[in-house]
Amino acid sequence: MKGKVLFITVLLLAFTLIIPALLFAGGQKEVKKAERTEIRIGASVSLSGSLSRFGNLVKNGYELWKDTVNAKGGIQVGDKKLPVKIIYYDDQSDNQTSAKLTEKLITQDKVDFLLGPYGSGPTFATTAIAEKYNKITIATLANATKIYNRGFKNVFSVLSPGSWIFYSFIDMLANLPNKPSKVAIITPNDLFPVTVAKGAKEYAEKKGFKVVYYEEYSKGVQDLSSTILKIKNSGAEVLMGSGYLAEAILTVRQLKEQNVKLKAIAFTTGPELIDFQKNLGDDANYVFGVSWWMPQMKYSGPVFGSAADYAKKYKEKFGAGLTYQAAAASQGGVLLQLAIEKAGSLDTEAVRNALKSYKGTTFWGPTEFNEKGQNIAGGTVTFQLQNGEKVTVWPPAAATGKPVYPMP
Repeated sequence: MKGKVLFITVLLLAFTLIIPALLFAGGQKEVKKAERTEIRIGASVSLSGSLSRFGNLVKNGYELWKDTVNAKGGIQVGDKKLPVKIIYYDDQSDNQTSAKLTEKLITQDKVDFLLGPYGSGPTFATTAIAEKYNKITIATLANATKIYNRGFKNVFSVLSPGSWIFYSFIDMLANLPNKPSKVAIITPNDLFPVTVAKGAKEYAEKKGFKVVYYEEYSKGVQDLSSTILKIKNSGAEVLMGSGYLAEAILTVRQLKEQNVKLKAIAFTTGPELIDFQKNLGDDANYVFGVSWWMPQMKYSGPVFGSAADYAKKYKEKFGAGLTYQAAAASQGGVLLQLAIEKAGSLDTEAVRNALKSYKGTTFWGPTEFNEKGQNIAGGTVTFQLQNGEKVTVWPPAAATGKPVYPMP
């Protein structure tokens, strides 16, 4: 009998101690959940190294979006607003470093979402890590087809497919009264530029042009003189280059050195940057560029208002030098923000579903995702450097001037 009494006494004492402890622990969990004070976003970006010029533009775009959102109290998540915190790491323009830093952002910094790095190469690497941990990446500056053909569910592109970028320039050529017939295409053997070059070749041939020369040269090349000679001997009237800034500058200089007469020259990267004109001076005049976005576009929407409004805000914060890279970065933040607000949650699945169903227009232009996460709305504009100014020349709906063709 005494044993029974002792057992019951011990049991009651245990309940007396354990149940309040469990209730307290549960309460602590609820308090922890209620004390969520920010949305944590990670970004591994090229702040040094060969891609730092663009990586810093991407960071500018992220910062402008973050500051704009936080000035209004943050992002509406259900019944409360949460400010945005972006954690940056410098990937030093190295793909594998970017992947390692992305894993650190997820496992150590416990970010809720990811905004992508600059370029398709690092984004290809980082999105594999994000998929492993079921984290959404808004790929702001990466649209190589290879990224979106892996069956991933957590990557969404701001840019339309990379193979499209020269389409507007080729359309412009096709609509000229004295249009050319022979074109040359050169590209570094890097993921995104090759995607662009192959897309340009296919589309140019579809439009009736003859691609008389095509070359994939080594990334980071310091001399293109042999390539230029082959272009000269090919009889090409137009040259399209899908390389980076340094290669665009090198191409123009060596075309001049070899006295190559072309009717039009266009690059995917270079003419939109102040550095291009600073390095080339008058030789930059009449070169064409293609851009996913220009401030003259007539788009508008939530967060930033119109394209012109965005350009004004950027100039107020960072001064001159706005390019589509910065605008695309800001658009990535806007898309993530709109998806979180629609989901009313930071849950990955809920935000993913909101992104998948999104179809709308912002200062950037239209966006609609296919099942792979590619933006299948919108396209590029073609501009030309005319007397030091960027003049949008195609398509007609976005044009602020007419193309000077052939080049003087």
